Amino acid sequence: MSQQDLPTGRQLTALDPVFRERPHAYLDRLRAEDPVHRDSELGRLFPTGFETVKAVVSDRSLSADPRKAPPGSYHRRSVIGDAPIESFEPSLLHLDDPDHKRIRALVSKAFNQRSVDAFRARIGAIAEALLDGLAGRDGFNLIADFAASLPMIVIAEMLGVDAGDRAQFKRWSEARTQIFNAARTPQQTRDLLEAKDALNAYFTRTAEARRHRRGTDLVSALVSAEEAGDQLTTREIASTCGLLLVAGNVTTTDLIGNAMVALFRHPEQLAKVRANPDLVPRAIEETLRYDPPVAQTSRVALAPAVIGKLRVQAGETITAPLLAAGRDPARHAEPHRFDVERSDTGHLAFGGGAHFCVGAPLARAEAQIAISLLLERFPLLRLDPRHSLQRKDVPVFNAWSALWVRVA
Repeated sequence: MSQQDLPTGRQLTALDPVFRERPHAYLDRLRAEDPVHRDSELGRLFPTGFETVKAVVSDRSLSADPRKAPPGSYHRRSVIGDAPIESFEPSLLHLDDPDHKRIRALVSKAFNQRSVDAFRARIGAIAEALLDGLAGRDGFNLIADFAASLPMIVIAEMLGVDAGDRAQFKRWSEARTQIFNAARTPQQTRDLLEAKDALNAYFTRTAEARRHRRGTDLVSALVSAEEAGDQLTTREIASTCGLLLVAGNVTTTDLIGNAMVALFRHPEQLAKVRANPDLVPRAIEETLRYDPPVAQTSRVALAPAVIGKLRVQAGETITAPLLAAGRDPARHAEPHRFDVERSDTGHLAFGGGAHFCVGAPLARAEAQIAISLLLERFPLLRLDPRHSLQRKDVPVFNAWSALWVRVA
């Protein structure tokens, strides 16, 4: 492969089979030969070094709002698609300051490390109940039968969603993940928009009901949240709840799956964690570096800037590949080695700067509890050799579509 045929465009998304299954075959080469790659096919810059990616996700002068990106640009296409820009209602994920700062401050009053810690025992009880349902089986699909259910039930309970609505919420959540797929099909787009409208309607009704009668759920806390006399509007509450449902559900499922696959594929590391369960939190952090559930995030330059050694023009999209940042040898010694005792586990899996993931404490708690209980309940848990591992083909996300395991 010559300099002229460096991987680019769709090759740098999960739609490409090599990138989907072996992304670092491409990312390592770009980092070595073209560290701030100009992707002319998709119209974006694609840096691969840790420090440059960190600078992108931390730079408050870059915009996360696709409405500020030029028509036809990668950032606008990947988030809004062909829908009219007037119909796009951004969540916290796609807002800039001062709106982002205001809403995040209010959300953080209700959803924070303290609220997660208070719910931790309940997370454990939910995980235990799910594992009780797997008792007596020789094997199971760890994704479908456990990792997908745990975060869905947890966030649904935190939001006060009725148990009878959870199956529908799971379908809506999965449909909404296509918002990050710039190559989605017309049917995927229809499903996405229907799910968006359904979630907004559900949480709008719920928020209005909580204004008249508070409960102990997160929606009630969001209704009550106040900062300097300011409160969240009903639309802002509905948007935030939809974001927490989708982002908190899918990415945590993927984190659990990625961590277990990494441990299975590195039996000496799995043995260390089995022998010392206190290593589970470090195994989670190493997974976030080594195989993060979110592959990339994007920003748009509102004014000329310099990224790495490349000058960025106003309106250009910069894609920050979190996958590449975690394996940069300039930041991590032996970056392709999975090591649960690694001391340099610094990663960008939760983003950075103003948009550092508000759900990070919950994701960490759920993954730690899930993996600890899996290893405790099933001391001989291993991959099922009768099933092959295959990645999801949804751009932006980095995860396994199924994970079949044997218990003995």
